Amino acid sequence: MAKSSRSSKPSKFQKPRPDFPLTPHPSGRWCKRVKGQLLYFGKIEGDENGQAALDKWLDEKDDRLAGRKPRAKTGDELTVEDLCNHFMAFKDERLTSGELAQRTYDRYLATSKYIAKALGKTRIVDDLRADDFQALRAKMAKKWGAVALGVEIQMIRSIFGYGYDAELIEKPVRFGPGFEKPTAKTIRKTRTASGPKMFTPAQVNAILKHATPNMKAMVLLAINGGLGNTDLGVMTLDTIDLEGCWLDYVREKTGIPRRIPLWPETIKAVRESINARTEPTNSDDSNLLFIGKRGQNYIGNRTGYRVVQEFARVAKNAEVEGRAFYDLRRTFQTIGEGANDLAAVQSIMGHAAGNSDMSAVYRQMVSDDRLKAVASHVRSWLFDSDKTADEVDEKSVRRFRVVG
Repeated sequence: MAKSSRSSKPSKFQKPRPDFPLTPHPSGRWCKRVKGQLLYFGKIEGDENGQAALDKWLDEKDDRLAGRKPRAKTGDELTVEDLCNHFMAFKDERLTSGELAQRTYDRYLATSKYIAKALGKTRIVDDLRADDFQALRAKMAKKWGAVALGVEIQMIRSIFGYGYDAELIEKPVRFGPGFEKPTAKTIRKTRTASGPKMFTPAQVNAILKHATPNMKAMVLLAINGGLGNTDLGVMTLDTIDLEGCWLDYVREKTGIPRRIPLWPETIKAVRESINARTEPTNSDDSNLLFIGKRGQNYIGNRTGYRVVQEFARVAKNAEVEGRAFYDLRRTFQTIGEGANDLAAVQSIMGHAAGNSDMSAVYRQMVSDDRLKAVASHVRSWLFDSDKTADEVDEKSVRRFRVVG
């Protein structure tokens, strides 16, 4: 029997525009082939511009691309996008009240956008099943390492947990056994495989030789006081006492106040950075300590990624491989503990005490002499083993050592 040629007959209808995602079928319906299946989205007659068909396609798109049969919606179901919007509105209140750091808010926002895209913005939360989260984790594991993966999984769980606690959904979401965080053993093996993430004195000094005034000051602040890239990106001019050689700074991530004694080399580098400072293009950045050569800030969506980018270029020129800017903070912690005063190191680092650390709860302050002793110990590690450090005012060096 001869096959029908109906499907090959050219259609008398045309797409309303070249980029229109649907195609007119000879049968007089809008259609689209998805995963090898031809799907129809209504008659063309009466919908020549394809708007009704397009609305239907967009409504079903996430389910269709995921290979799911779309469920009829009543308009009352909570979608993944709805949940994320409710969650971020809640976090926005905490941000406004000062109970949440901007950096943490931005992390939640990025995670919300990620799951809305990965699971589908229009996906009904009550329809999510364990296999959806297992597939999501597999996708996430290709993007992040074990530590970051664990953090993201926990954040996603908290978003859905909020939905239940806020009575947006009637029952807790069942993630299934395939959406667990990496085990402690896996994280340990990952860290062991990557090796110690710290600098040698020679590497730091090599980077200082190749650094711009801004980067030189940033590197010294990082190794002098355990400051991270975000800390430096949002740091303001009024936090540093150039005459007294102190940095009084509240760590944005934890809200912990930090008092850091600054080396003569660090003070000199900060002064040079300020003298070479470019006028910011945005007046809102006028109080920031570090401004790039084009007048831009180093914040970069409050992640300090511009610090990371510039550091990577300098490290490459200095032929220092396998090290990231944040490793300077790790190095300070590691070397600083050699001063045998962990409380002073943690105070400089801005670490938040654990709930079970009653000593930290009762400790009201760490004396300046103890802080200086830690900073002096790290300075000796960096410069006494390498005599290539820039010359500084010898009087200020002696003063630092005497009081340190």
